[in-house]
Amino acid sequence: MSRKQSEGLTIVMLLFCLSLTQGVTTLPSKAVTQPQFIHDYSNWTYISKPGLPVKINAGSISIGNNHTYICNLKAGAKYHIYFYGDWVDYDPLTNKTDYDIFVYDPTGREVSMHTESAGLPEHLGTTVYDPFFIPETSGNYSFVIRNDDKESRGAKAGTFMIIEHLECNRWYEIFISRKPGEEPFEDAYWAYEFATSSERIKVLVEVPDPPEAYLDMYEAQLYLMANPSQGVGTMLNGMPLPWEPGLYGEMHDSGIYGGYRLDAEGFRHVNASASCEYYGQDMLIDYVLPSAAAGTGNETSSDANRLFLYHLALIAENGEGVIRFMFKTDFTPPSLSIENPIESAYSDQEVDVTAHAYDGESGLKSVLLNYTTTDWENWTAVEMSLSENDTYVAKIPMQSPGSTVKYRVTASDMAGNMVQQENSYVVKSKTDMSIALSKTVLDSGESIGVNGWISHGSVTVTVDYTWQNTHFLRTVLADSDGHFTDEFTPDKAGTWTVTAKWSGNQECFPGSSNTVKFTVEKVSTSVTCSVNKATMVTGETVDVTGYVLPAERNMKVILRFTKPDGTTIERETYTSSDGSYELIAFKPGVVGRWQVQATVSEDEAHQSSSSSKVNFVVNETWLNQYKLYIIGAAVAAIIVVSIVILLSRKKEEVEEEE
Repeated sequence: MSRKQSEGLTIVMLLFCLSLTQGVTTLPSKAVTQPQFIHDYSNWTYISKPGLPVKINAGSISIGNNHTYICNLKAGAKYHIYFYGDWVDYDPLTNKTDYDIFVYDPTGREVSMHTESAGLPEHLGTTVYDPFFIPETSGNYSFVIRNDDKESRGAKAGTFMIIEHLECNRWYEIFISRKPGEEPFEDAYWAYEFATSSERIKVLVEVPDPPEAYLDMYEAQLYLMANPSQGVGTMLNGMPLPWEPGLYGEMHDSGIYGGYRLDAEGFRHVNASASCEYYGQDMLIDYVLPSAAAGTGNETSSDANRLFLYHLALIAENGEGVIRFMFKTDFTPPSLSIENPIESAYSDQEVDVTAHAYDGESGLKSVLLNYTTTDWENWTAVEMSLSENDTYVAKIPMQSPGSTVKYRVTASDMAGNMVQQENSYVVKSKTDMSIALSKTVLDSGESIGVNGWISHGSVTVTVDYTWQNTHFLRTVLADSDGHFTDEFTPDKAGTWTVTAKWSGNQECFPGSSNTVKFTVEKVSTSVTCSVNKATMVTGETVDVTGYVLPAERNMKVILRFTKPDGTTIERETYTSSDGSYELIAFKPGVVGRWQVQATVSEDEAHQSSSSSKVNFVVNETWLNQYKLYIIGAAVAAIIVVSIVILLSRKKEEVEEEE
């Protein structure tokens, strides 16, 4: 046998592994009672089932001799098989024991041989780095342990152990049975191991209910067997190995580790056990690692040694049945979100539901879509399919108009944690509408005709005529075929838009038609102007009259009077229904030539127009015209009278003097 320099653990492991699939794994239940010899060695021990440690005392396998251990294994199961103890020795000065190990499958074919140097641990795995080994076929496997006659200098003691290794956060099934009076009752007890870095573990055991099965479980017992980060047990190829005395029921000084047993007698961890009181009662162990075992808190999950190794013993008391169990260490639900949820859908439309779901611990088990149109009185379940990048999709088929679809997406992980997101949408029929106009250009005062159609008959439609953000709403009733008409006379020139709308009902969505346009052109106008007199004297008044065409009531007419000095005066008046207007008794205030002109201003419906200018003259009165002459004559008369009087007085004076 070759010798190699190695440091590490003083253990030999034989490892077998099960490739687990999602869901429930059914575990082998019956042990083969008649071992088959598949090699030439005569010393053998039959191990009735995995989970039973075998103590190999010092001197039991002397130098040059061997012993065979036979156990029934199942193809695809993951077994943790190890041989360790006093014989592993790294002291270069001691006489070492050199055990070699040969493994044979049920056909007698040698599966592997392990011949490390004396005192050094052998590695047996699917690969060099794999801590477990996978049996290719089911049946009796033989493990021949030989004390090498060339290299060995001792026959020290050790423990040979085969136990099935299970994964956390997965459901498993096992048939278990115990009938009174039957000895031995190998199917009454089973043992498994698992490893985790979690400081909390829930062991869930589901026992079938009568009348499906009548089974009363005696006990489920959890044992903490190794914690290499605290120096209890050791590591080999990334997997903890138990503290050896604990395999034989001994308790560690801390009171935390060991105590392993597969019968009703012996040590029991009160806070790590559960029992049944009647047929079908489920069991639960909710175990939190004591602070003394958890360490200082400086350890991290990336620390390879921070793995806790547990054994679980399941023991039946009476009856038989298939139990389900799980080691739960994942207590965080998956993340879940519904992507772009909708609020409405057409009745002829399938609805795509898209969700983003992820679980970084135990992994997703399923993403399920449930939907209902009866407010969960009944519902339909659809498994969502993985698309890409943790995106899951499913379709909800077409639903009847007027339905409210409520749906719920549920993401579940392998540990049984789940999260839900809910949403809803309404389903109605689509509404189609269309309209057309009788013309696109019309003169002011003309009417526009609208012809329309809606996909639902006998409903009231609103026709919206819009001019510069001002809406004129009219309602019309569609006939049973959905046809409707309307006629409207716009009162403003310019561009108009027309749209037909419907508000919807319980079974149909609101709808609107196409938008159409028409233009109302402004009406050209003409206006006349006349005065009732061409000349006048100051103080007199003038009447201005005229007509506006087309004749409309209340059209504003502006009369602009131009004075003799060129300044203007404006007056307003309004037309009568025949288009006539008048301004009565306008009194000019200045003598001279005047002009008047009538103007119709441009408005929303009319073009502007102006009349020709009309002249009239304002003269002075007769008195004003001859006032100077009269004054002159009066003055002359006064002078003449004064002269006559003066001459008369002088004549009288002369006569008196004579």
